[in-house]
Amino acid sequence: MRAVICEKFSSYKDLRLEDVAAPELRPGCVRIEVHFASVSYAISLMVAGKYQRKMALPFIPGTEVSGYVLECGEEVSEFQPGDPVAAILDSGAFGEEVVVDPATVYRVPEGVPLVQAVAIPLSFGTAATALARGGVAPGKTVLVTGAAGALGLAAVQVARLRGATVIAAASSQPKLEAALAAGATHAIDYSTDNFIDSVKSLTGGKGADLVFDPVGGELFEQLIRCTAIEGSMLSLGFASGDIPSVPVNLLLVKNISLFGVNFSEYIGWGKRDRRYEFALQIKEMMAWLFKEADDNNLTIKQPEVYALTDFGAAIDCVIGRRSIGKVVITTK
Repeated sequence: MRAVICEKFSSYKDLRLEDVAAPELRPGCVRIEVHFASVSYAISLMVAGKYQRKMALPFIPGTEVSGYVLECGEEVSEFQPGDPVAAILDSGAFGEEVVVDPATVYRVPEGVPLVQAVAIPLSFGTAATALARGGVAPGKTVLVTGAAGALGLAAVQVARLRGATVIAAASSQPKLEAALAAGATHAIDYSTDNFIDSVKSLTGGKGADLVFDPVGGELFEQLIRCTAIEGSMLSLGFASGDIPSVPVNLLLVKNISLFGVNFSEYIGWGKRDRRYEFALQIKEMMAWLFKEADDNNLTIKQPEVYALTDFGAAIDCVIGRRSIGKVVITTK
């Protein structure tokens, strides 16, 4: 099969597309014919050896796919060959076939196209987990930064489904329009607007009850200043490339709760593999998300699709923050 190979920790520009042997089907696992694989910022860190999980070399990058079950190993009864599925992997997505533990494989309803299904497990799973931890509820105001990225758009939609009013923040008008189309009530361009004043104005001077931030960087202190008293902040990553220093005094005087949210902990990527501990809980959440997508309550933006041979351009698009929504690679 064809697959992208990382032979040394370096730039993603050093990755190569090669013909390799298909992975061996292990007992208790399923083999999936990959149709789509998602591209994320984290891939550039993984292949550079800078991610929280350091992979054993050589490896095939990529951690999220959609496709069809080809065969099932011994003792697998949950899936059958031909089932449409989406899956979270430890690695291996940038290849034509993957073998994966069914603990992180999720059935895709017939009404959800595979090109859209690949956008759900990691982005929507992360958003739903984080917002639940932050106490999202009807009547609350949720401020989402990076609102036109795959994770940001997922947060906008999940917060809306949970009955919250959503303020989307992004860096250009097309991105703001995408967030509004996804269900945000308000949109703020944080590259030009007076960000704090804008949030305060939209919330009657109160500030946001809940802040969802995958961006970090110099914006973070402004986010603290426009969070409501006794509000909550969710830190999910640092797409800006800069890890902020938190002025804890501001958290203290406003009684703000700050949560770090690492979805990886629930899917086997933590310091200890806990995927089986959370498998039932995560599968129930995924079933809800896929049902909402099947019922058209979630609008999954059509991803930007690249051929497997153009994997470098796909990663470039994500690293350069030029994408609106998900970027995926197709093997077909």
